[in-house]
Amino acid sequence: MEVKKYSKPEVKNKRVDFFLAGLTVALACVLFAFTYRLPAEEVKQLENVVLEEDLVVMENTVQEKKPPPPPPPPEIEVVEDDEEIEEEQPEIEDNEIDQDTEMEEYEQEEEEPEETNEVFEIFDVSEKATFPGGEEGLQRFLAENTSFPPMALENDQQGTINVMFVVDKQGKVKNIQILGKKKGFGLEDEAIRVIKATSGMWKPAKQRDKAVNMRFRIPVKFQIF
Repeated sequence: MEVKKYSKPEVKNKRVDFFLAGLTVALACVLFAFTYRLPAEEVKQLENVVLEEDLVVMENTVQEKKPPPPPPPPEIEVVEDDEEIEEEQPEIEDNEIDQDTEMEEYEQEEEEPEETNEVFEIFDVSEKATFPGGEEGLQRFLAENTSFPPMALENDQQGTINVMFVVDKQGKVKNIQILGKKKGFGLEDEAIRVIKATSGMWKPAKQRDKAVNMRFRIPVKFQIF
């Protein structure tokens, strides 16, 4: 037989046909694999399959703590009957108090304020010295008992005399002084006289419930009407 030989151009033209045919078959297999479904009975059987795995049981590796061994028993020395044992005994101090010992009692003495002749200001005392009737009673007494000096009337001299004095613990007036510039004509003398007239009428000032000396400053007015 004679072998038929095809020309090279005819074989090359069929390569494309073979390639397309093979590609079509491959796509058909892939689509079939994706669209294929198992029967319902086989799925149920697969669900009932239980995979048995070998369970490995781990042994407890925790070591148990053993209690410490008991202490050894004390050594007992065997002593002969004739040998004396010296024992150290603590010294006991003799703290006993005899009945004749007198107990000293501590008595706290109350501190009493020392009585001094200190003169307190009006803002230093807890209770200031007062005149009967208060300030109004004092002004009334001064107005009723002050006499205008004749020399001051003749010279038409008037004004206010500031007097400073101390009311002592008995309510008496002492240490009378004139403050400021003197006016004269007997005005200062009359102011001192009328202040002295109030001596013994005052209620003394108090500090810590004790009578004390207190300093006062009072104006004595002289006015011609």
